Amino acid sequence: MVALTNAIGALDLAKDLVPVEVAKGVLSTLSSILTVVKNTMQNKDDFAEIVSRCNNIAESIKGSTQGKLESEIDPTVTQALSELQRFVDDIEKTVKAKEHRAVSNRAFSASMDRDSIAKWKEQLDYFLRMCDHKLIVDMRMEIGDMARTPKRGAEVQFESNCEPPPPKPSIFFGRDALVRDAVESLKTQHVVLVGPGGIGKSSIAKAILNEDTVVARFGDQRFFVRFDDINASQVTHNTFIGRLAAALGVKSNLLSSIKRSLGTSEAFLVLDNAETFQDAASDDDSSRIAEIIDELGSLPSVTMMITTRNRRVSTNLRYATIDVPVLEASAARQAFTEIYPVDGSQAIVDRLLSALDFHALSINLLAHVARENQWTLEELMRSWGQEQTHLLHIGNGKLRSLSATIELSLTSSSITKLGNDARHVMQVAAFLPQGINESALRDLFPAITNICSIVDTLCRLSLMYRKSDAYTMLSPIRIHISGIHQGMDIASVDLTHVRRYYYTQLADVTDEDDGGAWIGTEDANLERLLAHDLSQTTREDMAVICRACYHFIDQLILHKLRPISLRSVILGLPDGNRPTKLSRFLKAVRLPSPGQPPSYGKAHCVLVLGSLADTLVNVTEAIELYAAAKRLFLLDQDHDMAAWCLQQIASQYTYLGKVADAERTLQEALTMRRKYRVLSPFDEAAINLHLGNALMCRGRLQEALVLLASAREYFECGGDGESGLSWAMSSQGEVELISGNCLAARHHFEARLSLHTRMDDDVGRSKSLVHLSTVEVAEGNAAEAHKLLQEAFMLSTGGKNTHEACVALRYRAALASDEGDFNFARDLLRRVHAELATFGGQSDVAIPITTYSSARNELFARDYQTARDLFSSAVEYSHEQSIILFQAQSTRALGEISLLENDITGAEVWFAKTKILCDDMGIHPDFLYIRTGVCKLKESHRGWKLFLEGRLRSS
Repeated sequence: MVALTNAIGALDLAKDLVPVEVAKGVLSTLSSILTVVKNTMQNKDDFAEIVSRCNNIAESIKGSTQGKLESEIDPTVTQALSELQRFVDDIEKTVKAKEHRAVSNRAFSASMDRDSIAKWKEQLDYFLRMCDHKLIVDMRMEIGDMARTPKRGAEVQFESNCEPPPPKPSIFFGRDALVRDAVESLKTQHVVLVGPGGIGKSSIAKAILNEDTVVARFGDQRFFVRFDDINASQVTHNTFIGRLAAALGVKSNLLSSIKRSLGTSEAFLVLDNAETFQDAASDDDSSRIAEIIDELGSLPSVTMMITTRNRRVSTNLRYATIDVPVLEASAARQAFTEIYPVDGSQAIVDRLLSALDFHALSINLLAHVARENQWTLEELMRSWGQEQTHLLHIGNGKLRSLSATIELSLTSSSITKLGNDARHVMQVAAFLPQGINESALRDLFPAITNICSIVDTLCRLSLMYRKSDAYTMLSPIRIHISGIHQGMDIASVDLTHVRRYYYTQLADVTDEDDGGAWIGTEDANLERLLAHDLSQTTREDMAVICRACYHFIDQLILHKLRPISLRSVILGLPDGNRPTKLSRFLKAVRLPSPGQPPSYGKAHCVLVLGSLADTLVNVTEAIELYAAAKRLFLLDQDHDMAAWCLQQIASQYTYLGKVADAERTLQEALTMRRKYRVLSPFDEAAINLHLGNALMCRGRLQEALVLLASAREYFECGGDGESGLSWAMSSQGEVELISGNCLAARHHFEARLSLHTRMDDDVGRSKSLVHLSTVEVAEGNAAEAHKLLQEAFMLSTGGKNTHEACVALRYRAALASDEGDFNFARDLLRRVHAELATFGGQSDVAIPITTYSSARNELFARDYQTARDLFSSAVEYSHEQSIILFQAQSTRALGEISLLENDITGAEVWFAKTKILCDDMGIHPDFLYIRTGVCKLKESHRGWKLFLEGRLRSS
């Protein structure tokens, strides 16, 4: 009540201070919402985060508008406030409707469901970022962020989106001498901190990161990369690179980008819990990761620190190896009493800590257990003596670093009276990365009648804790309970009910309307379970496991689009005929429902992995997976699905610009379908659709229109899929727009928008609006195009589809460049990087396209040096990812820059390379930009045309 009252007062005060009417309206509506909550809502505590967001929004709006005339307010802020007003109006209607129903039913209070509140909180978070004037106005993109390192020694600034280094631990005793020694060693060499788990290596590394001399030397180039939150079996070469890229704020999971970022100035790189990646998923991954560490450590600008449990470090770098000892007795006593102040004998504390061998994490955990149980020192010693007498000493023998501490907690009277059930609950919680969903407790533990009491007890004793709506545990306790050591999973936990629950959930998901959104909060648990089952499966197990795996990935595509780490275990499954038997250990899982395929095999899982890569626009990976799936379907004698894989490969080739390869692959699919008589009307329409797009890229527009019209007619009448109809509509619109028929193009794009509106598909609507914006640009309506693109961005942002959100931003940036608003274009491209960073993953075309867009902007701004560097980076990125279309467009642009600088010979070289790339793609040079109009250069850039006409030198 106090928080609500204060928040309402703050909103009312802010409303009086701001000059903008739309801002006053937002603040007034928020105040009205909180007033209803205060007066009516029974579950006020559930609104705590909403109250916090309201306070933040009030401060943000004041900071963005106070003391300014309305004409001085940035238009982007005003637009964001208008969007926010519409959103809070909807919230107000909802809470007032609840209030009205309560009054009508003569009730004194109402309640709002938590899901709605959570969604409001997320949207308010988004608007808070949008409304913050400092973020919108002050965050100006440094074009050097994406540039290659200049060869002439020019200084390059990389975008500072890196994770800030963690602070020095607040409880940190007895390590000053070790920190000094490490800092001294770092002046001339890398450092490895070696010791058992929980000895304090990570805390020491964080303290070193914040030492004055280290801060003075490295500044913001201090990076802490953690690996304690994943299993070694989940680490691959790609996940390792991804962790590095995320910590450094590099917007590309390419080693070359990471090296460039670290090569700009002196950098301090800490790799924490290195034993995780030292025992990666495969020997090949482990070897490749070791090579990366050697490469990074060999950079003159990089100083590295590694914390690890084993001594297996690189032999190719110079390291100072520092053994981390146990704490001194006095430091151990300080650490214990900082958490659990004692009034009893100091000698008792010293005896207990000596019995723990002064192990840092064990002391920390034991102090928390004592505090939570409110034990006296005598009770604590008694419990210790009954169960554990010692820990194995550091050095000789097998280390059991956490056993005594955790087993002591497990032998408290509160736990022992619960029997083996408590241990089983902890085993399941340790197995599931996202913990145990509160709503699934009884499904996962049907035989434990007092499951809620057990979970409450485990949380009270700090063995588990509640995070959102799930029960989970700290990583060190998870490692001990699950028996994971050095990446070897000995999981003996009984997963019968876990498997039954999750696989049954997946079996119920049959189509897009089946409500599979629940997967968004359980995806990591499902991925862990599937990785475990797939790695241990035999042929008779595969039918049910592969069926679950297929549905899991399919639902991720629909509801929580993100990369996954199942590729290696799926590709490691045995080849051969599709299994049909029911699994030995999956007999409790429900059989497929009527109408569902009876069984799935490796081929289906590889196919849906390809679909995931396709949707993430990881084009080269999608081609590899579709090709692997085709081979597997041929082994199963399934020529229908093999041909389908070929059609998908052709689609990827078209995206890359490899039109000749696309047509060849489509012909192979058509031949296969005819030979094995699997050419249905649907298949023929789908192939026509692919061929129509390929012909469009070649500039054969009338032929393309005939095929696309045929495909659309089938999809409209056949009822075999709205996605095919949507694609046909967009392709027809593109052809008409290229032909200069804006009216017909608008008709097709609006029809597609109506289709996705009926489907309630925000991402499809976003794509349609982007296409409609191109018509507005063609007709000279730039303002309307900006409006449509902003709406498209809003529809696809917030994790719905990062790729489409970035497309909308890039189109706006291109339009701003055309209009000469180069700073606004830079801001928009910076937001592209922010979207990619929020997503945590990205397509393999995101960096080349965004880099090209930035280069184009700088070319139009006549900053030829920066443009040249960026176009060169785009060529490099595109070559690495086999994106030949953007490689050709960037190469052509480099020729135009050479010509602008009167280097005709250099221009001829670049244009000749571009011509070769066009020949490789199988397209006429005149059609280099036929599907990417926003990438076109200006008509004044005439070098390419003159070269093709043989008039470059004579001009």
